[in-house]
Amino acid sequence: MKSPRAPWRLARICLLVAGLASVGAPAVAPAADRHLEDAFEAAQWALLSSAGNALQQLGLRAAAGSPELAGIVRQRQDIVAMISGKEKALGQATSAGASGADALVRLRGEIDSLRAELVGVDATLAQSFPRYADLAHPKPLSVADVQALLDEDEGLLLMLAGHDHIFVWAIGKHDTAWTETGYGAEILGGDIARLRAELDPAAAARGARTLVPGMDKPRVAPFDRTTASILYGELIRPVEPALKAARHVFVVSDGPLAGLPLSVLVASAPTGEDTDPEALRRTDWLARHYAFTTLPSVDSLAVIRKYPPPRGGKKRIAFRGFGAPVLGGETVEVASAPPASFFRGSLANVDAVRDLPPLPETGPELRKLAAILGAPETDLFVGARASETIVKQTDLSTTDVLAFATHGLLSGDLRGLAEPALVLTPPQVATARDDGLLTASEVAELKLSAQWVILSACNTAGGDGRPDAEGLSGLARAFLYAGARAILVSHWPVRDDAAARLTTQTLAALGSGSRLRRAEALRLAMLDIMQDKDDPSLAHPSAWAPFVLVGEGGY
Repeated sequence: MKSPRAPWRLARICLLVAGLASVGAPAVAPAADRHLEDAFEAAQWALLSSAGNALQQLGLRAAAGSPELAGIVRQRQDIVAMISGKEKALGQATSAGASGADALVRLRGEIDSLRAELVGVDATLAQSFPRYADLAHPKPLSVADVQALLDEDEGLLLMLAGHDHIFVWAIGKHDTAWTETGYGAEILGGDIARLRAELDPAAAARGARTLVPGMDKPRVAPFDRTTASILYGELIRPVEPALKAARHVFVVSDGPLAGLPLSVLVASAPTGEDTDPEALRRTDWLARHYAFTTLPSVDSLAVIRKYPPPRGGKKRIAFRGFGAPVLGGETVEVASAPPASFFRGSLANVDAVRDLPPLPETGPELRKLAAILGAPETDLFVGARASETIVKQTDLSTTDVLAFATHGLLSGDLRGLAEPALVLTPPQVATARDDGLLTASEVAELKLSAQWVILSACNTAGGDGRPDAEGLSGLARAFLYAGARAILVSHWPVRDDAAARLTTQTLAALGSGSRLRRAEALRLAMLDIMQDKDDPSLAHPSAWAPFVLVGEGGY
């Protein structure tokens, strides 16, 4: 059994002091409860994450108020990141002994040079942006702070997974509630892992008819709606009174809780069989009640609400899309990659990348997205034009909606892949600039001010239900750091056809003239797809629920 993480131990002590972790604690507390306030802030310290930091960095650049000053803030952030990387390399060279002596001298010199550069940048910021020091070290938000940032029909859920207990806070515009459950992280992780396995689209194959006489109804792979209903009853129902006016709910969670979209929880006792598409369509999914937006941290709400993106004099580009890379493997319906040796040294093995299966629906998907936004063909980069070289040389700083429709690869799942990446058309020969894989570290170097980045690819959300899992993937964090205010990411391998319908219907709903939040547009697309009776397998949540919105889910 894994031991609790240090941040949880700190929060647990704070929760005990606040009185919320005591045996027999009430299921719901009033908004004015001082104990609830203290514990809510303590929980935020425990949930500090690199994804939250990435969005905070974006907020600092936005708060600067001008593109020029934002550029200086970004320069400082990049210098700090480079110093961190050099110091890590210095530690490795030190352990190498005599063989690393030359590297030690070089790295120390580079670190000293970067620190001197940092002093100069800090002096500029102190004069031009005196609030920077305070903004760079945010404090947890109080309940009142959160309520001031919410609209009348919005709410926030904070879920903290401890070793033996789960704490949940719900904050509405005018109400607040909390609950504690004995559902420990290990048990919770097991339940969520089982649900995640049933959400794999390889299991939820297209509907077929049984060969048993008299049993000719379409069947799909089962989804354990009973467990999904138990999770709802343990985690959401006790605090739901605080969300009675909410239609749009921000979600902050960690560990196993970050590995499952709340939209697949079941709000009332399920009826019928778990393999019956009609029973699945009748299910009281939580997606019928709320539109959800994921936040990496509670203070991220302040970042996206208080600091609009800086606008310069450059003309904005409505849309740019990259995808449908030229690949030569066998076509499959699910955009996932088989294990392979993807790297030769520090560069990708372009032959292995090229052998990935093509994704025939991604080209039409991007063209539909472009048509919805009125983007010209020149802003589409598909086939041979969907390359790393073109991504890196294209000025994306004025693009409002940026989409990638391709394979998403996870670090550790493939031999030699040290970080997550998006697959693009591989070159004939791999180079440091272009080896066919746009990695998370390369994404972080992009300069974006996108209102929305759509990642129509596999596993781009991150958390897989493990007790110690981080909430968001390296790709999600990288796009937040690069400047995206909202990203659409997936929790599991997505069906090529379903992904295309979800993204295009979401964007179409936003462009229909109705005033819809991004999160609500996604919710409507999900509900529409699950009700499609022409394909029984679309009733299964593996098809309609893979995507979640991260960041600003509002208008």
